[in-house]
Order: sequence, then structure tokens, then C-alpha cells
Amino acid sequence: MYTKVIAAVAVLVAIFFLVPDSSKDYTALKKQLKSSFIIQETHREIPLFSLIDHNNKEFANKHLEDNWTLLLFVYTNCPDVCPTELMHMSLLKANLLNNNSKVVPNIVAITFDPARDTPEVLKTYVPHFDKDFLGVSGDQTQINSLVKSFNAYYERVLKNKQGEEFVLQAEDPLPEDAVKKGYIINHTAQIYLVAPNGKKFAEFPTPHNINNMVGDINLIIENY
Repeated sequence: MYTKVIAAVAVLVAIFFLVPDSSKDYTALKKQLKSSFIIQETHREIPLFSLIDHNNKEFANKHLEDNWTLLLFVYTNCPDVCPTELMHMSLLKANLLNNNSKVVPNIVAITFDPARDTPEVLKTYVPHFDKDFLGVSGDQTQINSLVKSFNAYYERVLKNKQGEEFVLQAEDPLPEDAVKKGYIINHTAQIYLVAPNGKKFAEFPTPHNINNMVGDINLIIENY
């Protein structure tokens, strides 16, 4: 019994030191950040989700734990912003490696547009920027819930029979012929840093300065 009590105490002590205190004061850190801001929001947790990565494996909340993650929302038919952001992530990763950073976060790109961005499509697109990047697709309702929880936004722009543009909000159902006819998506382009506890920690608004992002990531991880 004594041995079990000692073991239990040891576990509690380990948890105390290893799990960050959500009430920790990051005032000094916030003043040092150049390209990001801390978004610890206990009232806006990442919802439970179960999606599919580009290897046709489950991607769920547990896959955002035990390591730092840079998360962004994209879609493969994006003409400019999304490929630019993924290229930025490739440069950022190289910069972190070249500077012998303590941690190089995983990079996850979740599609706004699973109707067109199947796992197979993402597998030919996302790893093009870096073989270790992970694309994620799946259920539109769950993706919308994630988008909302990160305070991101998107809308679809379609054309009617007269060639006039009209807008569908994220929660609006797609017309049956929408995928065939095509559409564009207007969206936000923030990048989010998720902590090893699986919770949002920081946000990088646009425009993205790679050098400043690298500095902020290193500062955040050192002071977490």
C-alpha cells in the first residue's frame, strides 16, 4: 500500500510540473511577440472532432497533443493565398531547422472544402510543399465547427444561370451541381499555434513575416 501511495504522489508531482498552468501570466511574453498574439481561450475550446487525413487515417483531437502544431485552413482550388501560405510554412520549417530551434511544430492543413478536397486530392497537393505536412478532410459539419472555434471564416462564391455571382455562407448547403460548375472560397488566412495539451495558444494574423514568426515560436515554446 505504501509503495502505491508513493507512486501516486510521484505521478501527481510529475503532472504538476509537466502540465502548464492555464492561469500562468504571459504578460511579459506578450510584450516580446512581434508577429503573433496569445489566444488562450478557456471558453472557446477546440471541439471534439474526427476527420480523415490524406493517408486515409483518422485525425482527431488526440493528434493535436504531445507536440506543438501549426494549423491552417486551406482549399486546393485556391488561386493564390493558400499555396502562398503553404509555401510560407515550408520556408518557416526550413528556417526553424537551420536555426537549430528546440522544437519544430507539426504542420496541419485542414480544408474548408471537403466536397472537392478528398484525402486523395490532398495527398497530391499538401505534401508537394513538404513531405511531412499533413492535409485533413472529412465531414463538412465538423470542419465548420473547427473553423468557428478558431474564429476563422469562409464563404463560397458561385454563379447563377445568368452568370451573376452569389454568396453562400459556411452553413448554407451546396447546390447539387456546385462541384461540377465550380466556385471560389473567400476566407481568412490566419495560422494557429496549438500547444502540446491540444489547445489553442497563439495566432499569427496576416501578413506573415517568416523571420518574426520563427522568433515568436521559439519565444513561446521557451516560455510555455
